[in-house]
Amino acid sequence: MTKRTLLATLAIVLIPAFAAIAGTGYPMKCTNCGYSSQVLIGGGMRLSQMTGYCPESKKFVYVTWKRGEKKPEPIAKVWDSANGEMIEVYKCPDCTKPFMPLRLKPADRNSPGFDCCPKCGKHTFNVEKGKGIMMFD
Repeated sequence: MTKRTLLATLAIVLIPAFAAIAGTGYPMKCTNCGYSSQVLIGGGMRLSQMTGYCPESKKFVYVTWKRGEKKPEPIAKVWDSANGEMIEVYKCPDCTKPFMPLRLKPADRNSPGFDCCPKCGKHTFNVEKGKGIMMFD
């Protein structure tokens, strides 16, 4: 009886832990201009991550910090007149120019929560069909 109880307890504790995925990698491609990139959204068990697009280095960039620690300070804040929010701006880890973190709509399993291409600006940046979505932790 004790073995069964132990196994049941381990199953109840471990199965949700294996199912909890913190980050997702999306293979994205623009159907208008052809720009493509792998975009990683979310962090992991040990790290938190902020994703953005740097217009200077022309690629998606990531700022990470240890989970439980304070997130990096922004280099500036700007006011968005469309919705009244303050948007934090961070230093690009590659070129040190400013970038804004992605502003995501609620995502589903098959979408990262945005569809605007960083190169051409059209709403044609989608998950590439036939390529797998990567989940990481």
